[in-house]
Amino acid sequence: MKLKTPVLSAMEAELTQRLEVCEWTNLQSIYFGGGTPSLLHANEIQRFLDLIAKKFRIDGIEITLEANPDNLSRETLSSLKSAGINRLSIGIQSFFDEDLVWMNRSHQARQAEQCLEDAAAAGFKELNADLIFGFPLLSDEKWMANMEKMLSYPVTHLSTYSMTVESGTALHYAIHHKKEKPMHEGQAEKQYRMIMDFLENKGWDHYEISNFCQPGHPSIHNSAYWKGNEYLGIGPSAHGYSGKERYWNMANNAAYIKAMEAGILPEETEVLSDKNIHNEYLLTRLRTKQGIMFDEFETEFGQPLKDQLIESIRSENLFPYFFMDDYSLRLNKEGYLLADYLIAELFWD
Repeated sequence: MKLKTPVLSAMEAELTQRLEVCEWTNLQSIYFGGGTPSLLHANEIQRFLDLIAKKFRIDGIEITLEANPDNLSRETLSSLKSAGINRLSIGIQSFFDEDLVWMNRSHQARQAEQCLEDAAAAGFKELNADLIFGFPLLSDEKWMANMEKMLSYPVTHLSTYSMTVESGTALHYAIHHKKEKPMHEGQAEKQYRMIMDFLENKGWDHYEISNFCQPGHPSIHNSAYWKGNEYLGIGPSAHGYSGKERYWNMANNAAYIKAMEAGILPEETEVLSDKNIHNEYLLTRLRTKQGIMFDEFETEFGQPLKDQLIESIRSENLFPYFFMDDYSLRLNKEGYLLADYLIAELFWD
């Protein structure tokens, strides 16, 4: 079977080339992200998995597919399960049609509900869903209804994000011209507190700032980012990381295809400085429940930078936002609310 588009053929070539030089001895996870279901049939996903299986053992590892509800029919779900996908990440966002229209989502609330039902019926035991909070249409009552509705389905993992407005988007334009209400920071903070308390009372594990799971069901793939593990990215705009160097592929499909036809990896690279590595370590580890383990930090960066880290917290009077003992440093609930600011304050400048 031939892949149906030139860009997919180019991705196959890139994957083959990167696997040939990859020095890893094992693989922990595979993630098919973004609009994959609208591009690939299950047999094409299987083709990519077969290529990876020539280099690594993939039986039993986490293989995730990210998709929107309108891309996941019963037939598609069944074929994805047969192809080897064992975890789904579904962009639900809200169970209210008015919210989905406001967010310019392509699915309806009933499709979201049906998709979760069908995914469970297809045999998926690992179900991740997304919800968005902190936007003008979402009252606290609707937010609570979204949370309760979500847990009425057999989801094992929930990612929650505050609505952000990116410059240059239609929403940004509408808010700027007063056609839409602006985001309200106090609303987002209150609704984030609500989800933390709600899921804590349900026995869920708040293992990363934006991510919650039933005990024993974290995302292995996403956890790898927060642990600073290496990863390969395949396709236009994809990013990869070696621990010391980062690469990102060109976004233009035509240029990407042309490069791969010439046997040239379509990438730009950046060798990370010691400062970059240190700051990214803080940024990723402090997002997690475990935070920074001091023995690991000392091994990586040395005692002087550990002392500097603690002194920065003391001098900026940041201790109310952290838990700290002899072994670790981590944000508390109040710290989660200000995480970006607090972590930036601790950067090696």
